[in-house]
Parts: sequence; structure tokens; C-alpha cells
Amino acid sequence: MESITQAQYHGDEKETSQDVTGNDFDTEYGKVAIVEEISYAPGLHETVGLKRQLNARHTAMITIASGIGTGLFLGSGSALYNAGPLGILLGYFIMGLVAAGVSFVSAETIGYLPVTGGFVRFVPLFSDKALGMTIGYTFWYLLSITSAAEVVAASSLIAFWRPDLNFAIFISVFLVIILGMNLLPVRVYGETEFFFGMIKTLLIFALIFAGLLVDWGVSPSGEYIGGRNWSTPVNEYLVSGSTGRFLAIWNVLINAAFAMGNIQIATSAAGEVKNPRVNVPKAMRRVFWRLWIFYICSLFVIGLILPSKSPSLLTSHGTASSPFVLAFTSVGIKVFPSVINTIVITSAFSSANGVLFLASRTLVGLAQDGFGPKFLLRTNRFGSPWIAVLVSFILAPLAYLNCGGETPGVVFGWFINLIATAGLIIWCVICFTYVRFYYGLKHQGISRDDLPYKSWGQPYSAIAAGSMCFLITFFSGFSTFFPGNFSASGFLSNYIACFVVPALYIVLKVTTKSPWIKYDMMDFSEIPAILAERAYKAAQPQKNRSLWRKLIEKTVDE
Repeated sequence: MESITQAQYHGDEKETSQDVTGNDFDTEYGKVAIVEEISYAPGLHETVGLKRQLNARHTAMITIASGIGTGLFLGSGSALYNAGPLGILLGYFIMGLVAAGVSFVSAETIGYLPVTGGFVRFVPLFSDKALGMTIGYTFWYLLSITSAAEVVAASSLIAFWRPDLNFAIFISVFLVIILGMNLLPVRVYGETEFFFGMIKTLLIFALIFAGLLVDWGVSPSGEYIGGRNWSTPVNEYLVSGSTGRFLAIWNVLINAAFAMGNIQIATSAAGEVKNPRVNVPKAMRRVFWRLWIFYICSLFVIGLILPSKSPSLLTSHGTASSPFVLAFTSVGIKVFPSVINTIVITSAFSSANGVLFLASRTLVGLAQDGFGPKFLLRTNRFGSPWIAVLVSFILAPLAYLNCGGETPGVVFGWFINLIATAGLIIWCVICFTYVRFYYGLKHQGISRDDLPYKSWGQPYSAIAAGSMCFLITFFSGFSTFFPGNFSASGFLSNYIACFVVPALYIVLKVTTKSPWIKYDMMDFSEIPAILAERAYKAAQPQKNRSLWRKLIEKTVDE
């Protein structure tokens, strides 16, 4: 390799240092090694034992596959019923802006610290170890519960064909397959999620195209629908008038938070990604736009075809479990609903598989930082942290609640509320910690231009997103306080996380006696590795890209 020049870091200025040759790069902080096979300079926080086998293709599709799940295909039915066709779009649009703030923050922070666990290991470095432990185990709980919720959804959808069979049969089959896949090499997981991500993407495009044709009268019934189902664009919820319409839109936010809650899944897998300081932030930046377009366009089409006050939207299982299936069934299309149902089941299975993977990596990240037992770091011969996988699988059998006296729709509704509120609390902490990270860099004279990715509008976009997450969480269970609407299960599913998370933090704060990290004590030890990696890549032959591709990447990425 030819010798290259390394730009050293000195506050807000850069100057040229001596020439260095080979894979070791000198910085003012010392010599940093480059792993050429994965285009990566490991920092001081690198996770041991795991193998970096996921490439950019895997990372992008893993994020899409995990981000499109039952929140869209199944949970959107009740949201459409309560809010109407325009109401559900506005709710998802607003939640999309919040998710944008979180995803761009996550892209910047994971570029700085691309290790297994993602933000779970970022929080204690820039806020408080007790808060890091609290949010880490809360995130693990959220993911483990999500795995059960996705299995509940997949099993209930099978009632479309065989409502006479016991749900326990399908739940058992799904759980065994999911557990087995998470014990295999991570590349198997990556290829599987890539396949499911492609199916989901193609399905969304097919649904949008077919839905528009149906709306224009191209269906067995031959009926032209047009904008008939938009005669009442926003329904009234709980009370009449403009207040009821506002509450209807606000009620959608929790459903949308559940649907978009897995957008940061790629960050926790960063410890197993090649060239992570490029591939993971890129996936985080791009996946938001893809998911937002998918959600808005598909929900718009469903709102055109299906009346928002159709009673079938609130039934517990079978065809009406998915408004997408119900929409095409209502116009006399007999084959397409079965195809949709099959793919939606694989979608739920894919999401369940992904969140169990992410839960195990969250435990690995906690153990790596000393917040969990070291035996969680043990891997099998495939490089999978098998003990962490088994521990994360403990809550998955909660899916068998679907076989109890409560209907599947009620059980799934509980899971949505439990997951959404816990996820919003985590998003609050991510935004809060990022603001401290931002001012820590500023306090120590480190330019954000040295980071692999610098998100726009900071710190104001992080503050706005975090504040919105707090408001949505605080008012998530507002409907339970209306006369005649209160139920213990509804109140607890909305607010139990609001009591448990602060209580856990207080207990850990008292027992660990961990101090808040001051700005001048913050750990920015990854900077040398970032600078060395940047110098290494600058010395490599650059690929020629067309002008249109450069423009698209510039627009989408920034």
C-alpha cells in the first residue's frame, strides 16, 4: 500500500502529520489498526466474540424487514376505525416526524460508537451508568415482549384459513423456528431477513398498485369507489366536534409508535456489520424515508377502499385481523387476500425473529460493559451468543396468552400499548443523551465534522423529538379516564412502564451510586479510530458514480 497522510485532530483545526505506511495509522492519541477485510478501525469499546458478517445489503434490508410488521398490516385496523382515513394519515405523519428525529440522532451516535447494543452502550457513556442500565434492560424487555406480540399476530392470522384449530399449535411452531434461527450464524439471519425484506417491499408496491385499480373500479364487482369513503375524513373519538377529531388523531400516535418502534434495530446489530461507520448510519438515514413512504401510501390506499366504520375492523381474528385482507375481500377478490395473509404472516414471523436477535445483542452489549453477567458473552461455534438468545427467549411464551379466555385482538392490543409506551420512554432517553453528547463535544472542543455522520438541525431536532415522545407517553392512556372507559388492564398496559422504568432507575441509582458524567469527563476515545479509518478510506481508489446517483444519495442521506 502506498503511504498516506493522516489528518490529526486538534480542537476545531486539522493539520497534516507524518506519513504512515501499512495498516497501522498514527494519530496524536497513538497508533490505530485497520481491519482491511471489513474496512473498520476497532475502537476501545469493541465487542469481543462476535463476527462481523453483515454487509450493507443485509443491514438495509434488516432495518426494513423489522420496521414493517404487524403495526402496519394488523394494528392499523383499529386506528383506521377510530380516526378515519385522513386521521390515520395525519397520526402516522406526525409520528413519522418524531421517528425521523430519533433515526437521524441514532445515525450520528452509531457512527461514533458502532458496537453491539447500539444506544444501550451509548447512554451510560454520556449520561449516567444507572440510566444506561435502566434503559438497556427496558429495551431488552420491550424487544422480548415484541417477539411475543408478533407471534400472537402471526398465529391469529392463520385463523383466516383454519379458525377451528387451536392457536397453541402455530405459536409453538413459530417459537421453535425463531429460536433455532437465532442460534445459527448471523449471516443466515442476515440472508433470511434480506429475503423477507424483499417480499415485504414487493408486497407494499403490489398493494398500492392493486388498491388504486380497485378504487378505480377494476375489480370483480366493477364498482367505482373513488373518494366515497373519505366523506368523513376524520372520525370523532370519545367526544363530538373538533375535540373528538383531535383525540382521534392523537389516539393514532400510540399505534404509529408501535409500528415504527423498530427503526433503530440496525444500531444494536452494529457489532456484527462490516464497515459499520458507513453502513449502519446509511441504513438508519435511508430506512426512515422508505418506511414513511410505505406507511403513508399503503394506508392512503386502504382508506380509499375500506370504509373506516366497517364493523369488521374491530373483529378479533381471521380476515379482519388485517385491514389489507379485508379491503380486497370486500370487493370480491378471492385469491389476493390469501396471498396477502400469507405474506403478512411471514412479515410477523420476520419481525419476531428480528427482535429476538436484537434482544440477545442488547444483553451482550450490557454484559460487555459490566452491566450483566459475563456468561452472556459466550458464543457457540457459529459465533451466536447462545446464552443471551435463550435468556431473551424467556418472555416469548407469553404469546400463549392468545389461547386464554381473552380474544386475540384484546391480547394484541395489550402488547401494542406495553411496547409503544416503553419504546417512547427509550426514545426520550436517546434524545436526552444525544443532547448531552452534543454539548460534551462542544465543551471539549471537538468538531462534529469529525464524526462519520452529522445530522442536521441539532440539538433542536433532538429536543423537539424527545419532548414529543414525552407528551405522547404522558397522554397515551387518556381514553381510560373518560367516563365509562376505565379498565385496570387498559390503564396498566398504557402506564405500567411509566412507573416501572423510573422505579428501576431509582433502585439502580441508589445501589450503584453512579455519578452523572460531566462534560469534561465524557469518553470520546473513539475519535482516533474514526480519524484513522477516514484516512485509510481516503487513500483507497474511489469508485466512479453517476451524477444522478450522487444527487439521490446526497438528498436521501442528509
